[in-house]
Amino acid sequence: MYTWTSKDLTDEQSKAVLETESVLLIACPGSGKTRTLTYKVAYELSKIKLKNTFVVAITYTNSAAEEIKDRVELLGLNTQNLSIGTIHSFCLDWILRPYSLYIDELKNGFSIIDTHESQELIDSICKKYDSNLTHWDCGYLVVDGVFKVISPDLNKHITIKKILNEYASILKQRKLIDFEHILYFSFKLLEKKPKICKILSNMFTYILVDEFQDTKDSQYKIIGKILKHGSKTKLFMVGDPNQAIYSSLGGFPISKNELETLVGFDLTEMQLTKNYRSSKKIITYFDYYKTHSLPITAEGSNKDYSSVITFNPIVNRSALEDEIIKLILYSTEEKKINPNEICIVGPQWVHLASLTRSLVTKLPQLSFNGPGLTPFVHDIENFWYKVARVILTDPSPSLYTKRLRWAKEVIELLSAMGSDTEIINNKRFLEICNSITIEETEGLKFLEKFFNKLLLELHIDLEFYPSLKKHLKSFFDSSHARIERLKTEGASFINELECFKKVFRPRDGISVSSIHGVKGLEFDTVIAFALVDGDVPHFKDTDGPISSKKLLYVISSRAKKNLHLISERGRNVHPYYRPNGKIPTPILANYNFLYDSI
Repeated sequence: MYTWTSKDLTDEQSKAVLETESVLLIACPGSGKTRTLTYKVAYELSKIKLKNTFVVAITYTNSAAEEIKDRVELLGLNTQNLSIGTIHSFCLDWILRPYSLYIDELKNGFSIIDTHESQELIDSICKKYDSNLTHWDCGYLVVDGVFKVISPDLNKHITIKKILNEYASILKQRKLIDFEHILYFSFKLLEKKPKICKILSNMFTYILVDEFQDTKDSQYKIIGKILKHGSKTKLFMVGDPNQAIYSSLGGFPISKNELETLVGFDLTEMQLTKNYRSSKKIITYFDYYKTHSLPITAEGSNKDYSSVITFNPIVNRSALEDEIIKLILYSTEEKKINPNEICIVGPQWVHLASLTRSLVTKLPQLSFNGPGLTPFVHDIENFWYKVARVILTDPSPSLYTKRLRWAKEVIELLSAMGSDTEIINNKRFLEICNSITIEETEGLKFLEKFFNKLLLELHIDLEFYPSLKKHLKSFFDSSHARIERLKTEGASFINELECFKKVFRPRDGISVSSIHGVKGLEFDTVIAFALVDGDVPHFKDTDGPISSKKLLYVISSRAKKNLHLISERGRNVHPYYRPNGKIPTPILANYNFLYDSI
């Protein structure tokens, strides 16, 4: 059985890991949530004795799954009995692919439509009904087994429903399902065949859920079905209701009572209340924005740091870049902050792309890293994305294990698509990739040439593999569209090969991120701008004040040492209604905090 010392986990963390009953763990920022979850996974894996028994971990993103799996492997655990990934990956691997023959719509086979194809299809249908509508207006969720339009503009609902009905009809004709359909059909299968729940429950010792506050209604109910119909599986859910900023996508923090009703058994509620990240001053600041009661105390090495917290509501948008440059230089030169420990945060990527371009030009001595400024879609189901992940990563010893695992995924998917993989294994695949040399500085051209050489090395003719060919077209179509959009927003450099390679590298330089993208990260200094009403929260957000608090909570709790907040004037000026532009976010403007001056 896996053990650890007091140097590895605190008493608070150890109690959560060792708890024998199902747990709902409320974790404050900087409390070691991921570390606790990692050790819980390792601890439960070490107790497995039977070959066909698994620990399941469900994360909000694929990158979070990668991080936890890497950490578990570094602890020396064999991850053969660990199934980790997003809820969509879980549903595909454990429910839809094994049992789709029980669903009429899927029994003759199905494929996953990627995000780019889905958006293009919806846009084309929108033109028939209302040229002012796009896929942005046509979002929908599965709630209580029913598809629900989520547009806040009720006047558009009738038209949107017609568009979505036609969209669903086309998907059915083409034997395609999208990500929301994955959840819909998975729940439908579990309802129709309760025996599947018992089979899965007998195989899973634990289901662990990370960031439960971002979980959708349909996701809670899928997990609840499995747990309620079985008797052997336990639940470990961890998250922070104060950081529930994905409500527009259907995420919400379920209460303990609601969860117990859903799963059919009692849970032990526990807390991680000690913040090992931030100073006392930073914690005192973001504590104001809490929407869920949770005590937070400073315990880490930064707790007594003399933090600087500023708020600038008067700088004009025309001078915003100079103000941010001033704060960057103040941080690096006066406060001696490493550039890798600085993050610039804005509400949306449209705010960030042009700013990044200007900062790169004006501060050539510094490098900038925009984690969301990626030139291709993070589509883990796409074969060529999996290949790109291998070939864009440096073949260094420190990354060997990770690249070997990625290569294995490529081989497995290649086999599933009908290719003979008996003569190639993951090590050989890596050797082939490492041996290919391409002289090209444009990212997409580099990948196109590399893919062609790789196909020759593997003796694969795309004409005999329609799935591979379809995946290839989808990868390049979505990448071209993404690059053109980012160029329009000011990221003229986005097609450079170096930008492609940065996607899978460790963070390097000053980070630039959206509020949603920065969640889960931490930096010595955080500089946030565009904190104006209509952007924080978004003007379509129907839960304004609460959403404002959560967004500001996320922003300010990322900071370890220093925090700089900006509500610039002159954004979205209207000559009659807004002569000075949007006003500062009211929750922020009304916070009577004694800010510092620099």
